[in-house]
This record gives sequence, C-alpha cells and structure tokens, in this order.
Amino acid sequence: MPPQADSQAAALPGVRAELKARASLAGGRPALTERYHTAPLKIAKSFDLASPGGEPQLAVVQMDVSPGLLDGDRYLYDWTVGAGVRLYATNQAYTRVHPCPSSDACVETRLRIERDAALEWMPEPILLFKEAKYAGSTEIELESGAVAIVSDLVCPGRLARGESFEYASYDAKLAVRLEGELIHYQRQRWIPAELPLRSPGCFGDCTHIASLSAFSDRIEPSMADEVAGRLEREDVPPDVRWAVARTARHGLVVQMAGNRTWPLQRLTRQAWGAIRGLLLGSPPPKLFADAQ
Repeated sequence: MPPQADSQAAALPGVRAELKARASLAGGRPALTERYHTAPLKIAKSFDLASPGGEPQLAVVQMDVSPGLLDGDRYLYDWTVGAGVRLYATNQAYTRVHPCPSSDACVETRLRIERDAALEWMPEPILLFKEAKYAGSTEIELESGAVAIVSDLVCPGRLARGESFEYASYDAKLAVRLEGELIHYQRQRWIPAELPLRSPGCFGDCTHIASLSAFSDRIEPSMADEVAGRLEREDVPPDVRWAVARTARHGLVVQMAGNRTWPLQRLTRQAWGAIRGLLLGSPPPKLFADAQ
C-alpha cells in the first residue's frame, strides 16, 4: 500500500479486525487445522458432529465480542474449506450496525471451497440502526464439485423503537467464481433518503428481506422448480413473499420478503432443507437441540 493510502487508512475511525481459518480432513474427519483472529473477532466454538446423512461434519460459531459494527470498523472473514470437508458456519448473534457519522462499517468475506467440499454459511441477520452505513463484500471461489450455500437477512431498524428505513446506506456485493471463472455477480445498494424503498417496485409493504443462494457445478436447471415445489407445500405466512430463480450459471436463489424476522428465518431453513437434500442428500444439521 502506498504511504499516502496507508496514512489515510490509519486516519479512519473504527477497529480493524480479521478472522482467518482453514478446515481440512484430519484422520478422516473435518477439523480446524489453521486459525487466526484479532479482537474483537474470535471463533467461539467448533463442533465435531455427524450430519443427518451420517457424514462427518464440522460446525463453527464465530463471535464478535464488541457491541456491534461501529463507525469506520473494518472486518475481514477469510475461510478456506479443504477438499472433501463439510463445514457449517454461523455467528452467535445479530450483526448490529450502529450509527456511522464518518465512514461506512465494512465487512469483507472471502470463502474458498476446494474440490468436493461444502460450505453452509448461515449468519444471523443484519440489523441496521438509525444512521447506520453498512458496506459488505463477499467473494466465493469454488473448485469442481464444491458446494456453497449462503444466507442473508436484513432488518431495516429497531422497529420497537420506531426505526424503519432510517439507516443511511446499505451496500452489499457478491461475486462467485467457479474454477476462476466469474459465474455470478450481484449488488444491492439502498439509500433510504434518496430511493423510494416503500414503492411497489422496491420493498412495497414489506420491511425485511432475505435470500438463500446455492452455487455449484452440481446444480441442474430443474432444481429451481423442485425447490419451489417443496416450498409451495410448506406453511408459509400470507404476508411473506418468496420466489425461486436460477442464476445465469450454476446457481439458484430463493428470495424472500416480509415484516418480521422469524418467518423469514423459518422459510430460509425450509429452503435450506430443500436445497441441501438435492445437493448433499440429507437435511440441515441441528446445531442446538431445539433448532427448528
């Protein structure tokens, strides 16, 4: 980095933190073989468990021990999933984005999934406080036979306190590459003060939005219809809207919108179960005994 850029970065407010880890097969079972993190990020717990289909699976809970993302914070998550490993990763709580008067709170996520490995990246929702500025960037690199299943859910504010679409900005980018070739790119950028987010062409009468995306060269064109058929048989609240679509290549997305968090979380898990059954042959693992 040039000296001038380095000095500019040092002048920004906020915390710089990173979490890097690798999961590999050790003795035939998946394990964390490398890990590095700086405060306030850490790996809170890892679980060696069997998936419902009987395959060895590793589950990891990440943790941010701060109150949440503050003005100018810069976080980096960097995960590598070794060949043949199945990894389920989540975090311990909502990502709370506090007011950011000076600079965005930024989260960069890099996910590398090697041959015949599977990563299920299922973080808790993002909660945007009043005057929050959030910038997220996710890059997924897949090798042949690898599977990535990723979820996100965005809450527009602390509704119990009267906050709704009072955040300053939300900017999220996702890029997916298979064997080095870009197969999917998307960007969602919302600025409530400048955009008519409550218009029929945007959020309409909904406040929360979620998605579950899957990418793999194992995905067949018919899978989107199969997932949609499964969800049509589920008990989905009438105020929840959803749709399933294929991406341009090697992917499918379940998009959801509603007015509460828990119905979207439940629908996400139902969609996860449908997609996982098609790609991995078994339902999602239950990290906790009372998971629904």
